[in-house]
Amino acid sequence: MHKWRAGFINELWLLLYRKKMIAFFTFSVILPILLAVSLHALQPILGLVAVSQSFPIQMLSIYTVVWIPLFILTMTADLFPSEVATRTLKLAFLRPNTRFQVFCAKVAALAVGIGALLVLLGVVTLICNVFAGTALSFAEGMGVFKAYVAAFVAMVALSAVFVFVSQFFKSVSGFMVSAIVLYVALKISPFLLSAMSTFSPASYTDWHMLWISHTVAVGKLWSTSLYLLSSCVLFFTLGYYIFDRKEV
Repeated sequence: MHKWRAGFINELWLLLYRKKMIAFFTFSVILPILLAVSLHALQPILGLVAVSQSFPIQMLSIYTVVWIPLFILTMTADLFPSEVATRTLKLAFLRPNTRFQVFCAKVAALAVGIGALLVLLGVVTLICNVFAGTALSFAEGMGVFKAYVAAFVAMVALSAVFVFVSQFFKSVSGFMVSAIVLYVALKISPFLLSAMSTFSPASYTDWHMLWISHTVAVGKLWSTSLYLLSSCVLFFTLGYYIFDRKEV
C-alpha cells in the first residue's frame, strides 16, 4: 500500500506541474465569474434574475458536456500515450511497483483531477450566488451537492472508457483525434439508435439532472448507478489487461 501511495502522489505532482492542468483550472474559475458578471450587467435589459439559484446546476450541465470531457481526454493523453511516446513510462516500471499499481495510480490521479475540477466549479458558482444575492438554502445546497456527486460518478465512468481507448495509441495526437471523434459519435448515436442512450456512458453526462428531479423513480436512479459503476469496472479491467501486456 505504501508503494502505491508513493506512486499515486507522484502522479498527482506530475499532473499539477503540467501547464495544461493549470490552464484548465484557471479557465474553470474564470468562466463562471465572467458569465455571472455578464448576466448581472444584462439584467436591466433582460429583466430577468441575472444569477439564479440554479446557476451551479446550469454551469455543471455545460461543464459535463464539453469542458470536463475535454479535460479527461487531455489528461488521459498525458498519462498514457504521451508517456509511451516519450518512453518515460519505463521509469515508472523501474520503481518497486507492479504494473497494476502504476495503472491504478494513474487512474486514481485522473479521478482526483476530475473531482478537484468539480469542487472548484461548485465553490466558485456558489460564491457567485452569494455575491448576486441569490444564496441557496440548506435544502437547495444539498440538492446541488447531490448533483455534483452524481456528475463525478458519470465523469469517472466516461474517463474509464477513454483510459481503455488510450491503451491502443502510442501518440498523443492520434489518441486525441480518435477520442474526440469517438465522443462526438457516442453523443450523436442516441439520435440514430435509441438503445445507445441506455448503453453508452457518454449518454450520462447530464445524469446529475435525474438526481435533482422529483419525478424520477428511485429504482431508475439505482439501476443507472449500477450501470455506471459496472462500466467503470469493465473498462478499468479491459484497460489494465492491455496495459499489463504493453511493451514500452
